[in-house]
Amino acid sequence: MFEYVLRGLLNGSVYALLALPMTLFFTTAATVDFAIGAYALLAAAVATAVPGPLGIAAGLAGAVAASMLMAAVYVLLERTGGEGIRVALASFGLSLALASVVLMIWGTKPFVRQTFTTMLEFGSLRLNPQGLLNAAVAIALVLATWLVLKRTQLGRMMRAAAVNAPGAELAAIPVIGVQCATLFAGGLLGGIAGLLILHSSGMDFTASLGLTFIGFAAAIIFGIHSPLRCLAGGLAIGVIEALSAGYTSGVVTPMVPSIFMLVVLLGGQLGGRRYFGDRP
Repeated sequence: MFEYVLRGLLNGSVYALLALPMTLFFTTAATVDFAIGAYALLAAAVATAVPGPLGIAAGLAGAVAASMLMAAVYVLLERTGGEGIRVALASFGLSLALASVVLMIWGTKPFVRQTFTTMLEFGSLRLNPQGLLNAAVAIALVLATWLVLKRTQLGRMMRAAAVNAPGAELAAIPVIGVQCATLFAGGLLGGIAGLLILHSSGMDFTASLGLTFIGFAAAIIFGIHSPLRCLAGGLAIGVIEALSAGYTSGVVTPMVPSIFMLVVLLGGQLGGRRYFGDRP
């Protein structure tokens, strides 16, 4: 059981990276970017097409470029008086479009790269070093984001835009610019998550929606306004997913995020301040 829990924690740390951009954008714009999984997929696909370390940079560039496209759509919708639901639906459409582009260019073959060929052994416990690297990168990024929100001028502007956007504009804070910067950061974080998954379990062109849903579930379980709650949500989903894979049928495992999220929401998270959590 301990091995399942540990593997779940390693996987869950990457899920937290998918949840983090949703938290940031919801905090600043009161809506959600459902293209996070597509950014991860695009980064993985581009990275496999470019050999060597340059593939990592190319993958991240592709993910950020896709998030810039989403930012352009967001600005256009804001200028036409768009509501949050329109932005969310537009991001969902972008996710489908990006997945279709990946399918047309790269086909149905899975994307995977194995960086490490040997496993770490601790008695009867065997771990892939890539999983430890994934967890270290993910946790470092979550903590760095929390520090940015709490200790930097950008973080203060993001919080001001979240609490009172009209007042922030009167205080000369570029609210739209801050929100677009949050989308760019989401593309970068989603791309990093995609590359980490690429070098561990891999993915195929169908992965974008599944990754988005996992990120959304991890973001809202313990409150969508805090990076640290994202980390907790990702770890929780990862552990329960690993335990279900170890002790139940493999058919149940893909259902774990939705079942877990439904149970938590029915338990009282939705509809009150507990759902939204604290401001970052």
